[in-house]
Amino acid sequence: MAHGFNTFFPARDSRAFLPLGNWRSGLLPVAVMAVACALGWTIALEKWVFVSAALVLLLLRVWPLEVSLGIYAFLIPFETMTATESGTAPSATLLRYVGLVTLIVVPCVAWLRERMAKPPRAAMFWSLFVLWSAVTTMWAINQQDALRRLPTAVGLWLLYLAVVSVRITDKELSRIVFLTVLGGSSAAIFATYLFFSSGSVDGRASMAEGSTQADPNFFAATLLLPFSLALGEVLASRTLWRRVFYLAAMGGIALAILLSMSRGIMAAAAIITLVFVLRLRLNWRLLFPAAVLGVALMFMPTMFYERVHEATNSRVSGRLDIWVAGVHSLTRYGMFGAGLDNFSNAYQGFAGTSRFFLGEKRASHNVYLATSVELGILGILALIAAVRSHLREFSRPARTLLAPARVIALEAACWGMLVAALSLDLLWRKAFWFVWALPVIAIHVQHEKNDPHFEAERVE
Repeated sequence: MAHGFNTFFPARDSRAFLPLGNWRSGLLPVAVMAVACALGWTIALEKWVFVSAALVLLLLRVWPLEVSLGIYAFLIPFETMTATESGTAPSATLLRYVGLVTLIVVPCVAWLRERMAKPPRAAMFWSLFVLWSAVTTMWAINQQDALRRLPTAVGLWLLYLAVVSVRITDKELSRIVFLTVLGGSSAAIFATYLFFSSGSVDGRASMAEGSTQADPNFFAATLLLPFSLALGEVLASRTLWRRVFYLAAMGGIALAILLSMSRGIMAAAAIITLVFVLRLRLNWRLLFPAAVLGVALMFMPTMFYERVHEATNSRVSGRLDIWVAGVHSLTRYGMFGAGLDNFSNAYQGFAGTSRFFLGEKRASHNVYLATSVELGILGILALIAAVRSHLREFSRPARTLLAPARVIALEAACWGMLVAALSLDLLWRKAFWFVWALPVIAIHVQHEKNDPHFEAERVE
């Protein structure tokens, strides 16, 4: 079995492939001709799904880590548009299957190429968090809701472990960053086009495909990581064309975030910018992104300013009343929790304790409150420990005056996601978990660049 994997992912160091045997070299032209004939046949039959799959397999053969992780990151903003089957389940998307492929490819490549690394301490806290989430299904108010959410939670956790347990090179990381920004900017441009051509959900920019429309708030949340990475690459790029590309990408993403009119995500984007200012100590290069943001504000419709103004009068679109009822429910569920994905069921018993009644079974719109109600004190402590462990890893590479812009971008994205989680249920979203996984491998890369003798601890 291992020999078969080695044929597809030949062992190599971080710089080059090992030379192939003579018999393999002789078969290479035959393999190329066979692939070319197969591609020509599928193109003639207009089997574009098979064409795309074949091209992805060829790319996986050459750049397995970059392609698997990069395509996964690229598709995150497009998740709503990639539905491959009928139904309302959010997991029934192409991104789900790409995630499964990534979950297989990354550990195999890491093992066969001797690139496995010891997971960070935060992985232990995330593991405890998911384990406790599974345990709470035994006494959940509605066990069906809890069991329905459990596969998603376990899948996200396993993919997180796979990503943080592999060592990658700086070039591979750059390609993943490029695909992440490319996906975010492409989705942003498409959403902006839909907004100005035909409008979107409630007059707000979002992704839409036929009758399928993404919630503008969640769509904007998927743009936080691409926005932060694009801003970091603008500051770090040494060539003009790279700086222009990432500056344009950042501007397009910023415009889509503003047009989504999600107040929570706009606050998160502001926090991302603030982290850059604090880490770089008002570096003059920040004037370029600031100018782009200023131009983006010129395209804002009247509804944008109306939503910002009415935040207080609408009690943050009713969220305050949901939070009041949620806090009251802690008197009953604060110790052991109401069960995974059962906030709405716990809220139903305390909905009358708020000033206004907003209906039954409302979502929490707050990750921290939902975790406290659903998983109790052990769940929220595990979540805080995992987040704290991640953020502490940024303190070492970011102490110097000119900290690496890419590391700052990932730190800023983490802070931005934490702020976004104050008003959105992001906990079991792919965008939330990927934000915490990518910095782990980026910090390892930065250590290796700063210290040629440094090598991440391997798993024997």
